[in-house]
Amino acid sequence: MTTGIELRHLKHFAALAEELHFGRAARLCNISQPPFSVSIRQLEEQLGFALVERSSRDVRLTPAGTAFYSEACKALSQVRQAADVAARVHGGLDGVLCVGFFASMLYRGLDRAVDRFRATYPTVDLQLLELSTSDQIPALLRRHIHYGFVHSTRLPAEIAAGELLREPFLLCLPERHPARHRRRQKLADFRAEPFVLFSRTFSPSYYDQVVARCLAAGFHPDIKHQVRHWLTVVACVSKGMGITLVPRALSRADLPGVRFSAIEDSTVESIVHGAWLKGDGDSAIVQAWHRVVRQEIGA
Repeated sequence: MTTGIELRHLKHFAALAEELHFGRAARLCNISQPPFSVSIRQLEEQLGFALVERSSRDVRLTPAGTAFYSEACKALSQVRQAADVAARVHGGLDGVLCVGFFASMLYRGLDRAVDRFRATYPTVDLQLLELSTSDQIPALLRRHIHYGFVHSTRLPAEIAAGELLREPFLLCLPERHPARHRRRQKLADFRAEPFVLFSRTFSPSYYDQVVARCLAAGFHPDIKHQVRHWLTVVACVSKGMGITLVPRALSRADLPGVRFSAIEDSTVESIVHGAWLKGDGDSAIVQAWHRVVRQEIGA
């Protein structure tokens, strides 16, 4: 009998199938791990068979779990589509939406959000404007953009924000680095290496997080080069000019000349928030975009 399966069960299992880690999947669903584990167990009980193989070291999908994940994704997509159609009919959305973004969002699902929003709300003129996180704040205040992506929650009182995703930082090394084959790295082993970072003026949140993580490992990074774009950061590393820490999203970019490794005992995460003017929070267009973004970013 499967009559007791709820939408939350499908969402939780989809997150677990993507993360293969109960803790990370629970955070992705914005709940604590104990009720998340209960939800997965309830789903398996409803189905009458195991969806995942659990061990002290890892989580793997069973063959049935792999098949169920594919169908669950289809069901969740249909539910989202139904909600989008109903919202469009109810709101009669029309107008212009300008969204500020930084390059790494393209590797976190921004392209999917754009495609889906345009398909669902064809009468809204969606425009993208590349800006740093620090430049997006004044752009919001001046209404040059209606929505932005930021890392910090230290925002002016006029701006509201909602968390979209969390992801770990990875160590980015040149592809010929002697330590390139290790899957996990101790950051302290790289204390003598030159670092490539954004300047603190350009991205204070990222700069402070990297420096804090290095200090926790017992050293201050030797910052040799400061740049303004993620692709420049990775390009510098690929040319052997230094090493760096990058959000996991950059490892999906298929960038040449670099290797990515997990960092042992690292709790530092890249956190992305959606941001908008509080006065625009009641805008049907902004609400619709934020809803689509929450469902697609990091998925």
